[in-house]
Amino acid sequence: MTIKLIWKFKTWVAIAILFVLWLGQIAYTNHLAGKLKQAESQCTAKIQKLKDDQQQALIKKQNEVNKVSADYEQLKSEQRVKVETVTREVQKIVTKPIYSNVCFDDDGVQQLNSLITDNSS
Repeated sequence: MTIKLIWKFKTWVAIAILFVLWLGQIAYTNHLAGKLKQAESQCTAKIQKLKDDQQQALIKKQNEVNKVSADYEQLKSEQRVKVETVTREVQKIVTKPIYSNVCFDDDGVQQLNSLITDNSS
């Protein structure tokens, strides 16, 4: 009799079995979605860590480059000061007429000029 009853309600039994399978599928899908979200968050964390490491390495290299650049600019400015000093000294020497091979004062120059004019005439 139970078999007849089961066959009588076979549509309801089939619906119940499909409903249980459907609930099982939803539960399994939710389980997989949770695992996927967890894996995605771990992957995002690893990517962020790599980005941070690369950013730190970039900052370190940029600091080294800035230090080298600052050293270069310091040396360049020291050389520029030396060049300007030499240029100014040369300009000062050129502006004053100094005869290093002739050591006559004003009286000596007058006597020399008088000797030149006497011999010329």
